[in-house]
Amino acid sequence: MSTEKLTSTKEHLFSYFRKHWIRYVVGMIFVFTSTWSAMLIPRLLGTAIDLLRQGGQMPDVRRTAFMLAGAALTAFVMRFGWRNFVLGFCRGAETDLRQNLFAHLERLSSDFYIKYNTGDIITRAISDVTGIRFMFGMALTSLIDAGIVFTLAAFNMVNSAGPAMTAAAIAPVPFLIFFIARIRKELRGRQRAIRTATSHMASKVQENLTGIHVVKGFAREFYESGEFSARSKNKWKTEMRMARLSSLIGPLIQTAFGAVFTLFIVFGSRMIAEGSMTLGQFTAFNGYILLMVNPVANIGQAIERWQNGLASITRLDEILLYPPEVYDDADAVSPDAKVGAGRIELRGLSYAYPGAGKPVLRDISIDIRPGEAVAVTGPTGCGKSTLVSLLARQWALEGGMVYVDGQDVNRIPVRALRAAMGYVPQDNFLFSVSIRDNIRFYDESLSDEDVYAAAAAVSVHDSIMSFSDGYDTIVGERGVTLSGGQMQRIAIARALARRPKLLLLDDCFSAVDAETEQSILAGLRGYLRETTAIIITHRVASAALADRILVLDEGGALAELGTYDELVAAGGRFCTLVRKQTGQETGQETGREGGQEAGQEAGQETA
Repeated sequence: MSTEKLTSTKEHLFSYFRKHWIRYVVGMIFVFTSTWSAMLIPRLLGTAIDLLRQGGQMPDVRRTAFMLAGAALTAFVMRFGWRNFVLGFCRGAETDLRQNLFAHLERLSSDFYIKYNTGDIITRAISDVTGIRFMFGMALTSLIDAGIVFTLAAFNMVNSAGPAMTAAAIAPVPFLIFFIARIRKELRGRQRAIRTATSHMASKVQENLTGIHVVKGFAREFYESGEFSARSKNKWKTEMRMARLSSLIGPLIQTAFGAVFTLFIVFGSRMIAEGSMTLGQFTAFNGYILLMVNPVANIGQAIERWQNGLASITRLDEILLYPPEVYDDADAVSPDAKVGAGRIELRGLSYAYPGAGKPVLRDISIDIRPGEAVAVTGPTGCGKSTLVSLLARQWALEGGMVYVDGQDVNRIPVRALRAAMGYVPQDNFLFSVSIRDNIRFYDESLSDEDVYAAAAAVSVHDSIMSFSDGYDTIVGERGVTLSGGQMQRIAIARALARRPKLLLLDDCFSAVDAETEQSILAGLRGYLRETTAIIITHRVASAALADRILVLDEGGALAELGTYDELVAAGGRFCTLVRKQTGQETGQETGREGGQEAGQEAGQETA
């Protein structure tokens, strides 16, 4: 288990609050001042009405009018201020939380991205983080505002109409709050269901946009539209379940206060007739009831947003508290360890993926000398890609099986290991930026000459220069504007530009013909003379260019190891593979040169 301290959503938010609490507190002071100023208006209005009915002096009326205007202006200014302070604070907290979430996603290992799909992660990073911002912004502010309004209104209502009428007016409030509190768990569950449905819908969109060519190629547009429609309808159903429950809150509050108004009109008019209440007091009392309606009604929306935020916190914690399987253990990693010459040793390497009972690789041992190129081949599913991904520490690996320059890879800091490595996976992913930035990959230490040399080494420089914008050509999402061969060679150039000590090529020549592959590999040997290379390939003609060839069997065990000529002379698995790919009979030439020539004629033929 990782020794890295995992930080929950609440801990991230508290950390941000400790740094910026003054802004939030000042905003809350503005909230109080704004509400207090607004609460003066009904009382001042009642005073003005009584002054007019009693034939009061105009200076008193004007003074009251100015006080009314001042209270309204103060409420406006303070409201503007608290929205800037509080909502600005919450926007900052949202940005900070999202940045921390993204940084954690960058640290997570490959196993996480098998369990969670891209659409779901994107929904959590956008919608759920926004939900938390609403929770601590408008929701919390509405709850605080409601408490202030309720307290000040009750105090002023007692002064206007006495304790009995005040108690009758606010009697529905505790019952309303009790009802809202009773349904809060159900609200949270329904909000979580909405988030889950949104994630499923986003996943479908992401998957179809990524694989649009496959969808069109199989004419499955109608079927995929139906699948999306089903998920969209499911989201609608979850939202309607939420709407049916939350829609009870507003009408219930309005009905309760409507009854209060009715009772007060009856009893208040009687009190005016008896002389125990003035018209101004009656107007002020009604004003306070009106001021209470919106804040209490907003409690429903605030509770809904609060439960939405709590559901979002739970969903984000599933990511933030997910430990990376590959990490630098402070007790195990040597801080000064780094890759030197690039010698690789596999000592009885065996590996099974988490949750899988059957090992992918079994007891593989090999000593790869610095600067040596080793080709790895074997049947589909024999663990070739797993081998290079373990060398790159994409998966957690037990100690004592993989060594680089005599050091267990688990003792080399992950960043130091990967910084010395050029790793090209099968998918040859390109980013939606220029070709130059794709090869440089934002490494400012690489000059344009480094970029051009790397592109020339994989025979793609001339193709790039044929574009109107040359290296400044924007490749589009996932490199959609390029051919498959161009994408693959640019991805390899990205790995070469760093001039790595270790080069791992995972079957990344599938979109080029055999002759071009051999040309690229030959160019690599001249470009990276001191680089240790492991090349996954299905083509024997390309394997012939390596110093040695490692052959895996169906169970992921080491079947053969040797030079091209040695393996052909042995007449084993590799020799059989050579004959299948080249079409040669037993008596024909199967040496290194013969294999290369036949491989060129075979073109795209693979095992």
